[in-house]
Amino acid sequence: MTTGGPPPADTLDPYTRQEAETINGESGIETEPASEGGMNIGWIENGDNVKVRNVAFGAGAKTFTARVASAAAGGTIEVRLGSATGTVVGRCTVAGTGGWQTWTSVSCPVSGVTGTQDLVLRFTGGSGYLFNVNWWQFAA
Repeated sequence: MTTGGPPPADTLDPYTRQEAETINGESGIETEPASEGGMNIGWIENGDNVKVRNVAFGAGAKTFTARVASAAAGGTIEVRLGSATGTVVGRCTVAGTGGWQTWTSVSCPVSGVTGTQDLVLRFTGGSGYLFNVNWWQFAA
């Protein structure tokens, strides 16, 4: 047993759709069935995060997109490199969608995202549950 877990078996392709529950580590989130099929991460509160290791960005990503739903006011997805306190390379605003399973896609620009790095999505906002995330994807 280790706190870091086993080494990654391979790299992860961020340019194909990745399920939000694809994680190496997390803080404060749970999973549930998504109305669109598969699973989503939910019960997200201010300061919660998910980490994905060994993400192969190659020459660089320009845009981050996430599929989100919120019966509350929403919040922000901070796209960070390395750790939950790592460099912020993008911020996506998530507005209320009218339901915890009422899905929409949000996108934001990212910069400085090259090479193979660990990715952390840190969630911020007001009190209570913020939003759910079904999947995410980067674009070059």
